[in-house]
Amino acid sequence: MTDQHDTALTGSLPASEAWSRRALLRSSMLALSGLGAAALIGCGKDEDAAPATGAPATSAATSAATSATTQAGLVKDPNLPYPYQFPEPAGKTPKKGGIMRVGVDFDLGNHDVTRSSAGGSITVPNAVYNRLLGFKSGPHFDPYKLELEPELATTWERTPDGLTYTFKLKPNVKWQNVAPLNGRAFEAADVKFAFERFQKEGVHRQYFTNVKSFEAVDKATFKINLTKALADFVMPLGGRYLTIHPKELVDDASIERTAIGTGPVILKERLTGQRAVLERNPDYFEGPINLDGIEFRVILDRDAQVAAFRAEQTDFTYALAFAATKRDIDALVKTNPKVQLNMSATTFTTPFAMNLSSPKYQDARIRRAIQMSIDPAVVTNFYDGLAKTLSLQPWNLVFDKEPPQDSPLFGNWWKFNLEESKKLLAAAGAEKLQMTNIYYPYSSYFDKISEYLVDAFRNAGISMSGGRVDYTEFNSQWVGGKLPDVSTGGWPAAGYDADNYFYAHLHSKSPANRWRLNDPKIDEWAEAQQLELNPQKRKDIFRKIWDYNLDQVYFPRIPAVLITTAYQPWLRGVRFGGAFGSSSSYYDWGEMLSTAWLDK
Repeated sequence: MTDQHDTALTGSLPASEAWSRRALLRSSMLALSGLGAAALIGCGKDEDAAPATGAPATSAATSAATSATTQAGLVKDPNLPYPYQFPEPAGKTPKKGGIMRVGVDFDLGNHDVTRSSAGGSITVPNAVYNRLLGFKSGPHFDPYKLELEPELATTWERTPDGLTYTFKLKPNVKWQNVAPLNGRAFEAADVKFAFERFQKEGVHRQYFTNVKSFEAVDKATFKINLTKALADFVMPLGGRYLTIHPKELVDDASIERTAIGTGPVILKERLTGQRAVLERNPDYFEGPINLDGIEFRVILDRDAQVAAFRAEQTDFTYALAFAATKRDIDALVKTNPKVQLNMSATTFTTPFAMNLSSPKYQDARIRRAIQMSIDPAVVTNFYDGLAKTLSLQPWNLVFDKEPPQDSPLFGNWWKFNLEESKKLLAAAGAEKLQMTNIYYPYSSYFDKISEYLVDAFRNAGISMSGGRVDYTEFNSQWVGGKLPDVSTGGWPAAGYDADNYFYAHLHSKSPANRWRLNDPKIDEWAEAQQLELNPQKRKDIFRKIWDYNLDQVYFPRIPAVLITTAYQPWLRGVRFGGAFGSSSSYYDWGEMLSTAWLDK
């Protein structure tokens, strides 16, 4: 990793350096090191590169696309059937007009962005609101890097002691011309209000734990004062969770059911169980977008979602952004051969979730037994080999290369060993361990993994009852840190910095610690890495956490399917599957709207 990338990873930027758009793209980058050997990154100037489509990906053209690594915009692992990133077709001028229709598998929830990180809550507001900073996205982002871009802020600087960030805001930004905002000017006091709400209430407080104060210095200048210098502080400001929302909607208590922002589209209709319709904002500060608008259609049945996509009634559908197997995609390609496809790079996977505050999971032997009863090879076979088994902590923040599955770097308890699992349970006096599972089936993957784990645990003498619950019930318990017992569908809050994975998910005081882990050693290391500005010393702390977690098995590993995303052949300027869960089709539509268009 270069010094430039290390600087961005740790946040140890040159003292008092002011950041322009060019400087941001050059230096504010969270690079995922160690992946370059697997990915073939196009670096040539061939502007005739074609998008990856279903037909070439399943024919002889696959090898051509794989070997043609000099094509601009192509990022592909030669061992996988589809690329991580593909270029836009050459010679195309974006067309104006049209409503982009997206089939979603969530219902519309509480739109107060401080209250939840679930898709039904934040996806619509994220298209309406903006952030201080954003991440490079769309057809030109590198799936192995996070690159900060200006959004509402145009420049910022950090003081030599690392304790103060000063942001200069873009001029002439206005709130949407909708009552009660009525197109008033956006100013620093609006940022201060939103960030103070995030700090004091809701589920994203961890991002501002070490903030001493916020200042609206003048209408165009916003300042954040920290209690201590933090290695990664600025990176989450570019993420999906910290959108700037107005005081007026909080004051009139309408923020739970509507959104009025500074963003590219205006919310026109919101019908629970049916749809949300958003129209182009003619006064958007970056200029009107190409689309007339976007419609999120609530289609809870996944087969119905796929049918609507096949019939070309939707331009994008969630059911084909979280496809469980390669067979699903192959079947789609047979009926829709021109569909565009890409995959998401994976450096960590979501574990089997336990309520770690429960007395029954305090003995490490029980946690180890649970992990050793799970055979990753069986689960991987469900997905035609397109799955990975990794730790909750991303390997690329600890090592230069992805460790193979038989590597000692995964510890003594990583392997499948049913007899050893039974012995550990007996030694812990837990031969008849009983667990109660809850999960929401975001895709068929969640049903399959749950069915397998019931059988796998039974073979070890563990009984797991329970199962599916509805979307609202699951997320209210999981996101709220109120998991009753276990879940085969718990998901970590996405984060855009190392601190998310080595503090937010682990520290006993963090709201994002949904497993309710409380380990003094972990807390000590989690706090230490936040403050360590030396890249190598910080990496050494990551390694301590990695080794200890794998030994204690707080997060039993289960394989995760490698996600393949499908786009209609006429959908342009939209690309999902970024580093660390960024550019997610489940949430991040707002950042796509500036480049999206319909080639019809």
